[in-house]
Amino acid sequence: MKRFRSLLFITALITLPLIYFTACSNKDQVNEPNQINFDSPQFAVIDYFDAQNAIEDATLDKDMAINSDFTGYKFMNSMSNLTPGNPMLRGNPWLEKFDFGKHLGLFFKRLNLSDDQKIQLRNLMTKFHEDMKPLVQQFRDANADIIKAANEARKLIVEDLKAGTITRQEAAAKLKALNEETRDKIKNNPATQTIKESMCALRTTLFNDIAAILTPDQLTKWNDFSSKIPNPC
Repeated sequence: MKRFRSLLFITALITLPLIYFTACSNKDQVNEPNQINFDSPQFAVIDYFDAQNAIEDATLDKDMAINSDFTGYKFMNSMSNLTPGNPMLRGNPWLEKFDFGKHLGLFFKRLNLSDDQKIQLRNLMTKFHEDMKPLVQQFRDANADIIKAANEARKLIVEDLKAGTITRQEAAAKLKALNEETRDKIKNNPATQTIKESMCALRTTLFNDIAAILTPDQLTKWNDFSSKIPNPC
């Protein structure tokens, strides 16, 4: 009998923590919508302005390029929070220029959202980025030859400087003109215009879908907030 009671006691010691752990896990699952991180890059809107900002000018020390963190969508996985003052923004020319007025999560936090709304907003942003990522990569690929030609021209400028054919000031002026000319070529590239239109369409769809799930009071706040976001379209 004593042995039987001992076995029951040991079994209880093993079983009770498991029951408690399971209950806690289930509770966490129930509360999952409340754990959505609105500071996440997932809630930041990427648009054509970012494509322009991602173009890094040629200098005497480096080639012209389109920021790889942008084109590879690396920012989505490299940080848990995309917020002003985040030290991970420093040294990244594109992220340093990011307009936090387009970080919708910072606005969503101010709304009294239901759990269902939180899930819907998360899903809308996930879909938006799934559709935007290929367009960002298309922007890079569509302008690869333009960037390549600019870097070949940059190389000649640097060679002339090293040979003493031009002064450092003259080289800087030539590089400035080269950068401006290349940016104009990218902007006027028909493929760029097509990509821009697709990016704008995604942005419009996202904003309309967000508005559709808000209450009248939330919608009033959203319309006021979204009207102040610069529109590249």
